[in-house]
Amino acid sequence: MKTISNSLTHPTRRAFLQNSSAAAAAAGLGGLGSFIASPSLANGFAAGMTGGPTGFDGAERFQYNNTMSEGRAIEGIKALQAAGKAPTRISMLLTDGAIGQITNPFPEGAPSAKEVWERETGIEIDIIGAPAEDIFKKVMQDVTTGGGTFDIYTGPWNSTGDLVSSGGAVNCSDFVAKYQPDWADPERGTPTPEMEKLLYTYAGDYYSFSLDGDFQTWFYLKGLYEDPRVQDAFLSETGVALKTPDTWEEVDRISKFFTGKDFGNGPMYGNGNLMSPFWGLATFYARFASMDFPNHHFFDEDGNPNLNSDLGIQCAEEHVRSFEWCPPDALTFTWAEAYATMWNLQIPHTAIYTNLVKFGDGYNADGTAKSKATGMIGSHLPVGRRFGDQLNRRSVLYYHITAWISSQSQHPEAVYLFLQWLSSTRTYTWMAGNPGGYFDPMQQANFKEPLVASTYHPYAMETIPQTIARSVPSINFAGQTALDNALDEEIQAAITGQKSAREAMDAAQSKWERIIKRQKRNGIVDAIKASRATWPTIVDPA
Repeated sequence: MKTISNSLTHPTRRAFLQNSSAAAAAAGLGGLGSFIASPSLANGFAAGMTGGPTGFDGAERFQYNNTMSEGRAIEGIKALQAAGKAPTRISMLLTDGAIGQITNPFPEGAPSAKEVWERETGIEIDIIGAPAEDIFKKVMQDVTTGGGTFDIYTGPWNSTGDLVSSGGAVNCSDFVAKYQPDWADPERGTPTPEMEKLLYTYAGDYYSFSLDGDFQTWFYLKGLYEDPRVQDAFLSETGVALKTPDTWEEVDRISKFFTGKDFGNGPMYGNGNLMSPFWGLATFYARFASMDFPNHHFFDEDGNPNLNSDLGIQCAEEHVRSFEWCPPDALTFTWAEAYATMWNLQIPHTAIYTNLVKFGDGYNADGTAKSKATGMIGSHLPVGRRFGDQLNRRSVLYYHITAWISSQSQHPEAVYLFLQWLSSTRTYTWMAGNPGGYFDPMQQANFKEPLVASTYHPYAMETIPQTIARSVPSINFAGQTALDNALDEEIQAAITGQKSAREAMDAAQSKWERIIKRQKRNGIVDAIKASRATWPTIVDPA
């Protein structure tokens, strides 16, 4: 994982700019021919703008003034400085693979986001990296020891409830009311008001800053699906034509077919979805959510788990069976190894994080392909189940790099203003286009931006926002760590044959019930009910 992470933090800017005109045109974004010829001031600000990046054509799209969210943040910092209430340095604990999007200049000729902030405010941002799997342990260590090492924590969105219940995060509701971020802007912000509440609030108050787009998105080897040899073999073996799947049943059929086949790149495995501890929970939750119409919730309306319901057990049986089509060492995979299986043409499809294509589909500065899969990848909508003439396609929000202000910070208002500036729709869109890290698109403005399209490819520019609209939240309330760990332990026991799927779900049900009982003082039942209200109801024609 270290080797991959290191290689990804050195973006190939020239290749993206060379190929971005065609990419943006195909995405319906006007093409980068118009982007490069746009009337920007390469060495300064566009008319009426007072801040933001400069030095490249198109920079004006990411510039701002004090009527905009980023500008209000800069103006707020200057007021704090004038009053002697601002720090000279802000420390940030950040998932290591995301650092490049703040520190690497992009595109060619541009400054980095860090340079723009420090130039405009004089406040240094000191970023300390940690691996994605371990970062929340460092967060809780700082909270429980009172170390006060960081002004900003980052980690999985799922951990918000545990951090808030520990007293480790600052309630930012007053700051939000004062400085008015554009997270919910109807044209530029989250796709729906409900999504803004899901990503930025907990129990009705603002605690979180969304810095990612970890909605599990389906990708497939389009070049392989369209190969006549593959199509003929699939039709002969299954009796149906090969197409992108709409249901989990079709996913499993395709996975079974490809396992052991060799279409010129070595024997393949059919199931590319993550099954390993921690990372594999996203796959299980997405399948679970589609078991009933329009949703199968993890808990009932009274906060009781649904794990050992008939549908919960069926889901576990299907999930465990899908391991038959996985690479033999899949239970050791993180997202990095899973990416490599598609890049090396070893799997036909997967539901995973969207920067799979950022890092593996395209060309390096020297003209060489980033992977064997360059030019072969496509994307499709989430899968679900047919109920009569309707289809409940469901994905899941899982991990999703999120920032919080440490309750030990000496300057929470100034830290808030930096995070508002970083997460607002102009700065964040600029960073989302940067191929140097893990921050993925999730705001409406991101999907209208040619730089983002050139990095994530036109085929994902429609699929990702439609996936977001069909995604359920995984668990993020107090007790999340214990709940996820308990379920994960039992799923792994079933996958490895230590228990039947029914036995595993019975055991997980009992563990969840005990955890909920312990967490009632932290309002877990109310949080469960609030989470249910954020689930999507959108369905599609079957």
